[in-house]
Amino acid sequence: MEIFQVPTRVVIIREGTQVMRQIYMNRQHRNDLYPTYSGDSIGKWEGDTLVVDTIGFNDKTWIDSGGLPHSEALHVVERIRRLDHDTLVDDVMIEDPMAYTKPFTAQQVYKLKPGWEIQELVCTENNKYTYHGK
Repeated sequence: MEIFQVPTRVVIIREGTQVMRQIYMNRQHRNDLYPTYSGDSIGKWEGDTLVVDTIGFNDKTWIDSGGLPHSEALHVVERIRRLDHDTLVDDVMIEDPMAYTKPFTAQQVYKLKPGWEIQELVCTENNKYTYHGK
């Protein structure tokens, strides 16, 4: 994962899906949202914590790699902060009144890996591993 900050947004690029997530820092949620895989993310700084509010998801993805479903009512709030120089913590609150009876939380921890570069992951026929011709 790589994170870039420019004046109007924070951009996160993840390995695997190569989805570029944009967190808009200069606006509210749009009124004319069309549901998408990543939703509409807006953010603000509270001290050293980036607070991200995301709505506008479609229902074609999972919440996690285990296959937890969600509806278009999914609402995610993240609190992203650096625990120390090498550790980034993302505390996530997930609510979806159409799919779950109450909100729940999760935490993702990321470690800094100097010199590491995002690799391309290609989905190919028969799901064979094809990176570097293997």
